Amino acid sequence: MYSYNFLITIRMTYEELCIKFSSILIGSKKLYRH
Repeated sequence: MYSYNFLITIRMTYEELCIKFSSILIGSKKLYRH
């Protein structure tokens, strides 16, 4: 049960990092267009 919760925590953190990274990429693309 502990390992299961640990995997969920890692996945949530990983998804959060991906969202931040993608938002940074989108933001940089908008800056380059201007």
